[in-house]
Amino acid sequence: MSLSTKQIETFSVNAVRDSLSLTDFLDPFIADNDKEPSWDGNVYIYESKNHKKDNLKGRIPVQVKGKECDDLSKDSITFSMSTSDLRNYLYDGGSILFVVYIGNGGLCKKIYYMELPPIRLRLLLGSTKGQKTKTITLKEFPIDNNKKSTIFFNCLRNCQMQSSFTDAKLLSFEELEKQGLLEGISVPISGVGIKDDLQRALITNDVYLYAKIKGSPIPQPMEILPQSLTTKETLDTDISIGDKIYYTKASLIKSQEKTVYQIGNSFSISFTEAQKPCSIKYKNSNNARVLAKDLDFMLSYIENGYFNLNGIRMPFDKENADYSNFDCAKESEHLSYAKRVVTTLDLLNCDKDIDFSKLSNEDFRNLNRLVTAFVDKEPVGNLKAGLPPIIKLPVGELSFALYMKPTTEGGTIYEMLDFFKIEMSVAYDGKDGEKLPVSQFSILHTDDFLTLSNIRFDIFEPSFEKCEKHYDTFNRANWFMLDLLCAFDKSEGKRTEILNAAKQFDEWIMTSSEEELPYTVKELNHLQTVKRERKLIITELAELYSIVESNATNEETLVGAYLLLDQQPAAEMHFSKLTPEQQENFKTYPIYHFWANAEEEKQ
Repeated sequence: MSLSTKQIETFSVNAVRDSLSLTDFLDPFIADNDKEPSWDGNVYIYESKNHKKDNLKGRIPVQVKGKECDDLSKDSITFSMSTSDLRNYLYDGGSILFVVYIGNGGLCKKIYYMELPPIRLRLLLGSTKGQKTKTITLKEFPIDNNKKSTIFFNCLRNCQMQSSFTDAKLLSFEELEKQGLLEGISVPISGVGIKDDLQRALITNDVYLYAKIKGSPIPQPMEILPQSLTTKETLDTDISIGDKIYYTKASLIKSQEKTVYQIGNSFSISFTEAQKPCSIKYKNSNNARVLAKDLDFMLSYIENGYFNLNGIRMPFDKENADYSNFDCAKESEHLSYAKRVVTTLDLLNCDKDIDFSKLSNEDFRNLNRLVTAFVDKEPVGNLKAGLPPIIKLPVGELSFALYMKPTTEGGTIYEMLDFFKIEMSVAYDGKDGEKLPVSQFSILHTDDFLTLSNIRFDIFEPSFEKCEKHYDTFNRANWFMLDLLCAFDKSEGKRTEILNAAKQFDEWIMTSSEEELPYTVKELNHLQTVKRERKLIITELAELYSIVESNATNEETLVGAYLLLDQQPAAEMHFSKLTPEQQENFKTYPIYHFWANAEEEKQ
C-alpha cells in the first residue's frame, strides 16, 4: 500500500530531525506540515556541546523532501527541484536540502542531502535558462555524527563568506590575474574532528575557492565547484623487505573514493572503506633504472610475502591474489637484464636512464655491445674492420665516446674502452712542422659537451695542464674553455658542471704569461666567466674600463668589454667597425651571449 503525502512528509522530517538530534553541535527546529513557501525549518549550529545562546554559531534554513522508494542502495540520487525554491534559497543566503527515500511502508529510510550556499545556487540557476525545474544530484547523508556536524559547519561558513556576493559580479581567475589583483587562493573548511585528517575533510566535503584580492580584506568566492578533489603528499618513510630498504619515500594520494600509496614508479596499493582486502597494482616501467629497482621490489614482495611500510607489515595474500599475468620466472630475467644495463651506465659514468620503448633494433644491438664490453669485460665482435680509434656509439637518446682497440690487425673484434677513462698520447703539427703534445680531449667541442652521456668534466683541465707546455698550450686551452662557455649557455637548466669546468680552465689560464696569452684576452674571458655566475664588482668593472680606455685595444676587444659593462650602444658602435667576416665570427664567440637585442632594449 502506498503512503500518503502526509505520511511521506512526516516520515521524512522525522528521519532528518532524529538524525540531526543525535549530534552534539546541531539543534534541529523542523516542523511537520510546515506551510512556509520554500523551507521546513532551521538547524541551529553551536560552537560547543553546551547549547547556550552565547555558543550559537549560526543557523541554516533547511527543506526536507520525501519520496517513496524501496531501492535504498544508491550512494547518490537525482531530484527535480523548483527553480523558484532555488532562487528563494539564494536570496536568503543559502540552505541545505534533504531528500529522504522511504521504503518498505515506512520501515526503512535513507537520507540524501545537498549543500546550497550562494555560489552553488548561482551556478545551478545559471544553467536553467528559464526552466521551471532543475535536476540536482544529492549525496548520501553520513551516519557518523561528527561528519554530519562538519557538513553544517562547513556550509554555514561558506554561506557567510558568500552572502554578500548573491548578485555581485565575480571576476574570473584570468581577469584577476590580468588586472594584477590576484594575491592568492584559499580553500577554507570548518568542521568537527577534522584536524587529525584535514586532507580527508577537504576531499569528502564540499569546498569552494576564494580569491584574495589586492586592497580588499574580503575573500571573493569564485564561480567554480572543484570536482573529484585529490590531495597528494610525499611521505618520508622506510619501505623495506627484511634488512633491505628499497625506498625512503612514498606518495600518499587521497580521493573521495580511495586512499593510495604510490611506491616507486610502478607499484601502488589502494584502500577503500568498502573494499577489503586492499588492491595492489604493478606495471613494469620502460626505464632501465626504474625497472631494476621496482621490479626487484615486486619480486621480493611476492617471494617474501610482505613488505614493511614505516614499521607496519603489509602482507601479500598469495592465496587470493591474482597475478597470473605476472610470470615470476620471466620477470626475473627482465630484472637481470635491467640490472646489467644499469651497471653498464654506472661504469660509463652516465647518470641518465634508458627508455627501452624508444630503442630501435640497432640501439639494442649497441646497448648489448656495451653490456658485453663493460659488464662482461669481453671483446665485441661482428663490427666493421678499420673503425676509427674514437667513435660515438648511439643508444637511443644517449651517446657514448669510446676508444676502439682492435684485437687483431684488420679484424672485426674490438675492445671497447671508455674514452674518458683511458690516457692517450696526442700531438699535432706546429707552425714549424714540429709535433706539439695536446690533451686527448682537445678533439671535443660544444656539441660534444651537451650530447655525450659518459662525459667527465672534472678531468679536462688536469689533462691539458699535465701535457708538456709549449707556445700554443694556453691558446688551445683558452679555445677549449670558450667552447665550454658556449655549451653552458646552450645547456638546458644551465648545467653547473660545465661552468665549473670552464672556471677550472680560467683559473689555470690566468697563470699564463703575456707572451703565452695576451692580458686582454685572459681578462675578458675571466670576467665573462664570472658574469655568468654573478654580477661584476667595482674592481672588476674598473678592469674593463681600463681596457676600453687603452689606445692599444682593438675593436673586437672593445665590443666584448662594452658588452660585459652592459653598455649595448657602445658595443654596437664598435661592432659596426668590424668587417662583415669579423662580425659573423664574433657572433660565434660566447661573449656574444651578452649582446642585447636592440628591439628588446627599446621595449
